Amino acid sequence: MLIKVAIPLLILFAKYERVAPGGLACPNRCSGNGNCVNRVCQCFKGFTGGDCSIVMCPKGPAWFDFATDIDTAHNLAECSNMGICDTETGQCICRQGFSGRACERINCPMNCNENGECMSMEMYANEKDPGLGTVYAYNTNWDAAMMYGCACDTTNYAVDCSLRYCPVGDDPLTGTTVDPNGQQYNNKQKIICTANGGYFTLSFRKQTTAYIYFSDTLATFTKKLSALTTITSTQSDPGIIVQGNDPVCSFTGATFYVTFTQDFGNLPLLVPNFPKLTHSSPVYLPSVVVSVYVQGTKESVSCSERGTCLDTAGTCTCDTGWDSSDGAGRAGYRGDCGYATQIITYCPGVPPCTANGVCSGPPTYVCTCNTGWTGHDCSLRTCPVSKSWFGYPTANNVAHLDKAECSNIGTCTRSTGTCVCASNFYGSACQYMQCPGKSAVCQGAGQCITIGAAAQLSTINGVIQGYTYGQTPNNPQTWDWDKIYGCYCDREFDTGFTGYDCSLRICPFGDDPLTIHQLNEIQQIACKAGIDSSNSTYGSFTLTFREATTSAIPYFYTAVQLQQILEALPTIQQVNVTSQQPTLSPRNGNYFHIEFLVPTGDVPLLEVTNNGVQTFVTISVQGTKEWAECSNRGICKRSTGECECFEGMGSSDGMGNSGDRGDCGHILAYPEVVTQN
Repeated sequence: MLIKVAIPLLILFAKYERVAPGGLACPNRCSGNGNCVNRVCQCFKGFTGGDCSIVMCPKGPAWFDFATDIDTAHNLAECSNMGICDTETGQCICRQGFSGRACERINCPMNCNENGECMSMEMYANEKDPGLGTVYAYNTNWDAAMMYGCACDTTNYAVDCSLRYCPVGDDPLTGTTVDPNGQQYNNKQKIICTANGGYFTLSFRKQTTAYIYFSDTLATFTKKLSALTTITSTQSDPGIIVQGNDPVCSFTGATFYVTFTQDFGNLPLLVPNFPKLTHSSPVYLPSVVVSVYVQGTKESVSCSERGTCLDTAGTCTCDTGWDSSDGAGRAGYRGDCGYATQIITYCPGVPPCTANGVCSGPPTYVCTCNTGWTGHDCSLRTCPVSKSWFGYPTANNVAHLDKAECSNIGTCTRSTGTCVCASNFYGSACQYMQCPGKSAVCQGAGQCITIGAAAQLSTINGVIQGYTYGQTPNNPQTWDWDKIYGCYCDREFDTGFTGYDCSLRICPFGDDPLTIHQLNEIQQIACKAGIDSSNSTYGSFTLTFREATTSAIPYFYTAVQLQQILEALPTIQQVNVTSQQPTLSPRNGNYFHIEFLVPTGDVPLLEVTNNGVQTFVTISVQGTKEWAECSNRGICKRSTGECECFEGMGSSDGMGNSGDRGDCGHILAYPEVVTQN
């Protein structure tokens, strides 16, 4: 049978002293997750709470936070401020669309539909084809390992790799000798190989040849290079023409040329790799140098701009008078609509250019679309553009500043010109990351603001610092200043809401009554009234504490009146004001003191605004008491904002006495103890 007995506090202390040094101060013996020192639990790494029972979750750079200095945000935060910590397991419950131990990664849309690889910005930068130009690193910005996107297979594209490329080809009506815009040419690259031993390789669009030996003939070289599947070929055309003299390398450097006959446009360079080439002469170094000899100027466009692409299947529907070509304007099997089956005397579209563009007329019959329209017949809509969420850097650690349709995080609906954004993004160009919240934005308990706006609301000890974030135009380190939105949760004094989505409650704060020899903060104010031209005393002042400002305080007010005014502020609950003079601001000057009873701790200095009164504030006694949630003597129940006090502790008045604050800051005189009969 269980019997409740009341034990005097003195006896209870003695019992706890015998069981656990430090007495009642260390509940549950710190749950085995910390040491009891001077009546306070000092938790081991990974644990927190007054009894060390709370398991901490991993931290990562915050997706959204409040800057700690100018242009300094994305600091380490539990669950990267994109999830809720399960304090029993230490695991993050991530917002939908985010993953990782600390919710530090954004998921790829639809996991790239298994048509590509999900990569971080850092990984994607390193995977760039060197043939396309300089490979820039992206490894120091906050989002390098956090922002993920799809690197689609060569056959697919779109933000989620859901669409298929259609065959591309050259428009045979353009670039001819009668084209007023000039003749077009195939891409031609120059290769110089200096060696008399060993071998090298060439890569095209990240696919690499078999070993090419220094003594290989051009015919052998042609077979090895044309074997790459990234080089388009047909039964009758290997896709390249190689010109020069045998062999491919020589003592002083052999020069030969590769012309691409089935791949058009400004192609990536062949990328050489030659650490196994050798040279017997100390004068010459073994090398392979590739450069552009003739820039490719032919079109490499979907369906040769003479048909419509069905991007769900990757096939072309050719316009009337057009069919599949061989890449040179003749009939073939490329599926590209690059072969004219009749004499062409009109632009595509009905009416021409679908009335959304201008037809060039003979000899090219090409549409120039009006703003907002695209497609070979101007029948498709363009979508809004904005800074890209995901893409290649344009310099070392510089990204996101280039603009892309639907910000590279959405898919354009060509029939309407509207973006379908990936999960958690919105805006006409998908340019914004949404605020969290299931039932409502920020659960209806906060404001949705940009990270740039959040910087200006950053506080230290409750005082707004007014930092800026992203005010320097095109700063690559603060590219997200107007793109990422997060929650600014409602809060008043020591109650309100918290969590990345404002779904958690804050519990009352207070002083730990079992820590001793601590002091309330006392601030001293020197005050002297003004003297006008008629020798009359005048003036007033206001005091601001944690962004809350008093009404005007006339020079003749008393300490009692000032105390009432201060306690009317939402940021102060109880103070004690004492004055050396009957009034606060006599003409000969005065010192008065404000002792902070609630809140406790090292509070910020009162800010003064003078109106004819000379007023100066200094700290007389530094506050050393705690201002801790549940007074470090209970566990906060986040669902309700109520403290679950440890045994022997109860609600206080903020000063250790019994009260209704619900802060666990009062030592119960006769705690109930359950014993077994």
